[in-house]
Amino acid sequence: MGYLERAEKMGLDTAALKRGETVDTTILVTSLEEYRDLFAPDIPDEQRSKFSKSLQSKSFLAEKRYYNADQMFKLMDYIYGTHSLTDDERSFSKHLFPVRVRVTAADNLEVTTDMSEGPAAAPWVVNAGTLTFNGGSLTAITTQFTLSADNLVVIRGGTNTYHVGIMGAKGTVGTTGATGSSYSSAAAQGDNGGEASPGICTSSHVGGTGGTGGAGGTGATGGTGANGIANLPATITIRAWDPSNISPFVVATMSGEGGQGGTGGTGGKGQNGGKGGKGCDSGCEGENGGNGGGGGAGGDGGAGGKGGNGTDGNDIFVYFPSQYATMYQPTSQSAAPGAGGTGGNGGEGGSGGAGGEGGKHHDNGVSGSPGRTGQPGISGDSGSSSGAPGTLNFVPVN
Repeated sequence: MGYLERAEKMGLDTAALKRGETVDTTILVTSLEEYRDLFAPDIPDEQRSKFSKSLQSKSFLAEKRYYNADQMFKLMDYIYGTHSLTDDERSFSKHLFPVRVRVTAADNLEVTTDMSEGPAAAPWVVNAGTLTFNGGSLTAITTQFTLSADNLVVIRGGTNTYHVGIMGAKGTVGTTGATGSSYSSAAAQGDNGGEASPGICTSSHVGGTGGTGGAGGTGATGGTGANGIANLPATITIRAWDPSNISPFVVATMSGEGGQGGTGGTGGKGQNGGKGGKGCDSGCEGENGGNGGGGGAGGDGGAGGKGGNGTDGNDIFVYFPSQYATMYQPTSQSAAPGAGGTGGNGGEGGSGGAGGEGGKHHDNGVSGSPGRTGQPGISGDSGSSSGAPGTLNFVPVN
């Protein structure tokens, strides 16, 4: 089936295509069968069996991070694999349609920039008579994708190291830990100096030293980074290869890397030291005011959160002329776990308490020393596992 027949089947403006225009539009797919025919046509039984077997081993199956995840995976296995739907699964699928699908089509579609869809964009169909890469690339990030070209011309790529990339999305960064506890009031004030008897102050009636401030609380540990999000399955169909091409056709895939752990919480502020007590002040005599208490140490920063794990990728089907198989270059990369989060900053030390007022002809107390800044938190651990890339299944076209 040529690109015009495919375009007509999708209800595109074939007259515009024949005039050499590029059609970039949205269509409505109304049923699961129509969707399967659009995104996974003509997959051989052997390849479907491989997909179903591979799907059962994927790390993301156990997460079930999505609503109705089990049913969605069954539908994926039906579209690309060998799963036979139950009546309940078919009934569930009817609630998902219609689905809006982006379609980019042209008689001669020249890719001169790095075009990208996603993360989690509407499914994307690229349909071309001749597809020419001349300084650009196509990337689908956690987005269902299918590409069909009757002929492929590769002049040069774009800034990416591939022509078509089927990618996952990095997990989100963990939340920042809460700030450590602090104090709403200063430490206790020192005792005021009394008087031995009216008009008499002795050295024992110096103002008392203010209380030392308490340490601020330790910041909370940062949240764990989210696991990566897998690339979605894709089909890439090239029916003919221009023999004048010198450069190979590069298809790349990497699933979602783990998100970085969250930053640890900042340590709480140390308590301010208590004010020194007032010195004795009676008649013509007085004593010195008490010294202010030392400020409390700032709380230590919380540890950074653990990084999320990389997620296994979904498989991809690449149909390519068998005669030019050496000009097809698949490349894949594991999805790395996320780095641990940065430790939180130490909290600010409390201020020293003010010195107490001195009695008649005597000095005020000395202000207390400020508390030290808390220690920074330690970095979090990296995620514990990488995500294996999906398999780029080569399907020869004769």
